Parts: sequence; C-alpha cells; structure tokens
Amino acid sequence: MITQVLGDIWLSRGMKSLSAVNFMHLDLATVISLFIFLFSNFWIWLAVIFLVTSLILYLGAISRLDLSFVLPIHALSYVLNAVFAVLILGEQVPLTRWLGIFAITCGVMLVSITKAKTTMDFSVNSRMVPAFFLPLGLVISKTWLAVFIISFADATGDILMAKGMKQVTNNSDGRIWKTITRVIGNRNILGGVVSQATAFAAMIAALSWADISLIRPASALTYIISMLGAKFILNEKLAKGRLVGISMIALGVLFLAEQ
Repeated sequence: MITQVLGDIWLSRGMKSLSAVNFMHLDLATVISLFIFLFSNFWIWLAVIFLVTSLILYLGAISRLDLSFVLPIHALSYVLNAVFAVLILGEQVPLTRWLGIFAITCGVMLVSITKAKTTMDFSVNSRMVPAFFLPLGLVISKTWLAVFIISFADATGDILMAKGMKQVTNNSDGRIWKTITRVIGNRNILGGVVSQATAFAAMIAALSWADISLIRPASALTYIISMLGAKFILNEKLAKGRLVGISMIALGVLFLAEQ
C-alpha cells in the first residue's frame, strides 16, 4: 500500500512538469518527445521503482489469497494519497472530495474485514471473460473517460493475474526458477500485465492535467469491477458485507463526480 501511494505521488509530480497529454491527437514528434521525457525524468523513474515493488508484493499476495480479499487491503491508500498530495504536491482537496475518499475507504474496509476463502476453479477448460466493455459513446469529461479506462483495464489485469498466480502456485514444486518460468509463460499473467500497462498509460495521461487526489480515489471503480469479476469469473464467494462495501465505494465515487 505504501509503495503504491509513493509511486502515485512521484508519478504525479513528474507528469505535472509536462503539458496535458491528449492521446487522441498524437503525432510522431509528440510521441518521441513524450518518450524522451518519460525516460529522462527522475520522478518518473522513482515512481516506476516504487510501483514495480508494489506489483511484486501484490503478486505474492494474490497467489495465496482471494482477489476479493486482497484488493480492499489497499483502503488506506486513498486517504494517504490525498494527504500526501496536499503535503508534497500542494494540491487543494475540497470537502466533497474528502467525503468521497472517506466513503470509498469505509466501503473498501467493509469488504476487507469479511472472511476470505478460496473457492476458485482452475480447470483447463475454464474461460476468462474479457472486461473491456467501456461505453465510449457516453458524453463525459476526458478526466472521467480516463478514470473509466484505468478502472476497466486495471480490473481486467487484477482478474487475469489472480487466476494466473493461483495456477502457478497450485502447480509449483517449490523451486524458485521453475516458478519464475511458469509466471513468465502463463498467458493469464501476461494478459494481466498488458491490461495493467494500459491502465498505467491512461494514468500517466490523466496525471498530466488532473490531481492525483481525484484520479486515484475515482479509480476505486476498479474494486467494483474486480469484485464482480471475482464472483462471476473466479467463482469466489462474496459475503453481504462485501456487497455493502461495494455500495459505499460507488457512493464515494458519486461524491467525486461532483468535482
């Protein structure tokens, strides 16, 4: 959770020194300039180090526990994101945004305190249902369009990597290099990495014009999508407390939508 928050903060700090990125109208010169900026900016590199560390820890967690239990443990990260955004980045966080963050945090904590039990079916013939179904025809701001892309791509990555890591763990003989080879060669994990990379690209674009104290809590939509994926794709059981928590997350996002 801490490495995730610090990665977000450094990423936001790095991207704020760049003008707003519009991925809908990129030419070759702009793409080259963007890549040069990303590969030469100290804060971006620092962010990547923290985020990669966070991903490694996260993969270890979802290899042994339910996805619907692991994800909500990050609840406090929304509060830390806002606090660090104020203290380090000097962002102004209005009352409605604090209310949204509070509601999301309470919702996620409700989800996390319920007992986790793995009930997943990893049969060879089981199929993954893609979660890339964003209604692009809706008339929404570019910030919320980015949030939806981040959330759907992130949730898809969570579901794919959770299934892949469980498969690797169940077939592991304890030898580290064998396990690493299985991780690299697992198509679900690779698909999850691609999805997470898509979410990361959308996050980078959004942080070039929007506050991290808005983008990160709003992307809590990921939890709702991931919970549904855990229920219908990974066959995890969701207690009533988790459903109440999901409702509170949705309420918090509605508060943020007033921004």
